[in-house]
Amino acid sequence: MDPPTTPPTTPPPVEPPAGTVIRLIHLNDLHAHLTPHVEQIRDAAGTLQNVTMGGLARIATRINQLRAQQPNSLLMNIGDTYHGGVEAMFTIGNAIIAPVDALGIDIGVPGNWDFAFSPQVTTDRYNPSLSAPIPNPVGTVLGPNFPNLAGNVTVDRLRGGSQPLLPATAMFNVAGVQVGFIGITSDIVPQMSPLLALRMNFLTARADYLALINDNAQQLRNAGAQIVVVMSELGIHKDLDLANDITPGAVDAVFSAHTHEATFTMLTSNSGTVVVEAGNDTYLGYMDFEIANGAVINKNWMLEAIDDSIAQDPTVLSLVNAARADFLGAGINIALPSGFAGFMLTESIDTIVGTTQIPLRRRQALENTFNNSMTDVMRQFANTDLAMVPGFRFDSIVTAQGAIEDNMVVNGDITLEDLYRFYPVPFYISAGQVSGQVLTDTIEQNLNAVFSTTAFEQWGGWFNGYSGLDLVVDLAAPSGMRIQSMSLSANGMAINPTDMLSIAGCTRPVDQESATTLCSYPGFVNVAPLTNPATGESMTPVDMIRYGLDNGTFNTTIRNNIVDQNSTLMWPNDNVYQPLTGVQ
Repeated sequence: MDPPTTPPTTPPPVEPPAGTVIRLIHLNDLHAHLTPHVEQIRDAAGTLQNVTMGGLARIATRINQLRAQQPNSLLMNIGDTYHGGVEAMFTIGNAIIAPVDALGIDIGVPGNWDFAFSPQVTTDRYNPSLSAPIPNPVGTVLGPNFPNLAGNVTVDRLRGGSQPLLPATAMFNVAGVQVGFIGITSDIVPQMSPLLALRMNFLTARADYLALINDNAQQLRNAGAQIVVVMSELGIHKDLDLANDITPGAVDAVFSAHTHEATFTMLTSNSGTVVVEAGNDTYLGYMDFEIANGAVINKNWMLEAIDDSIAQDPTVLSLVNAARADFLGAGINIALPSGFAGFMLTESIDTIVGTTQIPLRRRQALENTFNNSMTDVMRQFANTDLAMVPGFRFDSIVTAQGAIEDNMVVNGDITLEDLYRFYPVPFYISAGQVSGQVLTDTIEQNLNAVFSTTAFEQWGGWFNGYSGLDLVVDLAAPSGMRIQSMSLSANGMAINPTDMLSIAGCTRPVDQESATTLCSYPGFVNVAPLTNPATGESMTPVDMIRYGLDNGTFNTTIRNNIVDQNSTLMWPNDNVYQPLTGVQ
């Protein structure tokens, strides 16, 4: 196949043979997972199973098999790639570059977490011509060996004006078929932190995204594209919403990322464009396009589990082992490149730090076991009324002691690497105060961001985790009116707008108003980091979990303190983590 090009000015002169099939392979939301890890799936009988899945070496093997079956293939990598684990955190993503490059990716789109190391790391990695003319304080930043697209971001140049961070489109000639790609990255980076989007401008309006897709699709069609697809890290909710209103016939398929939904059956929109998402790194999707008379006449989508039936590719396995070597064994002493105090790795990441009697996971969008256990430890340590953590999607499931994993009974071991899978971020654990009104506003805003029927009001991950709070909600109620009652778990007392409550949460070094910000939300009072008694440094999330494990305060029972009067179906009672069109 020919390398990607900018769209030519005239259509290709040679028509491909009738019945030509082009395969697009879809990998998304790797989140720096280099090795296999536990995933919760439903088997053919409908029973939930804990199964080890993923791993770059197995992904590589399956990609090579799919290419061998259909040589007319292109591999897409969409969404969060270089952020998500201890190897990425302590190398600003550099450790992930070589193993991912070895997959032979043809085209990609960065995800919101790929912006999380700083704006200069982002530009150094994806477009060094836009970087500041001074050495990066965190050192050398490695970039991918494949082109990336992001038509919804521009960067202000230091001497005036702006230019795209990355191109919006690319064209490939595969067996005489012109395949056009439109790339869209996440639009929530400024909400994560304005500092992460410094000098960057992201599209936000739905109308602007419709114009971006329609205009670029038309240009690609005019240039001879017989297949036009969108690779989007906006998330499947926004992608399906946009697909409903784009020009019919403009786009053949939208390949989504960001929301981690595993779509085993293509979603068909009002425009006829199909929308799919390939879960995360534990799955691999592919769509076969049959071409005849210069047009797509058939599409077939498959989503496959990357499980232990797939052998590990030795070349990629060697690169994975090399990337992890510095994090295993004796003599570990690695500082976070950004230099934030207290973030040192001094133990092998396979160190067992405790066991769990309950499954630890974030796979429920409203309330989940890990967030409950984490906030319980925080509240006990800080001696506060409440505790709160962000509703991140990423994790690495830890199976409970005595449960079945890969058809074997396991002992519930938690490794240091597991902890960094839940918190691959330089956060501090802090405490402060919050009024009942600010708490209400924060929760309503968060509920709307997860469950709104207006897709472009959704952003971020899932619902925040809480301890000390009993909450009754109606997810189908209008925005700002979803909370039905809110009370303290300790005594059942209703929380009034004028009440002042103590609360533990998280702060980030990038929070500009750190004394009034908790878990990225404003309006809190007297917020200050807590101290780790073992080190005298500010307490980090990993420190906090270890404190709970060492002191027996890590929750060993499953609790449920949030009631949805609407009884909204979500995983594992439904096939989706987050309702695809919101809740109504």
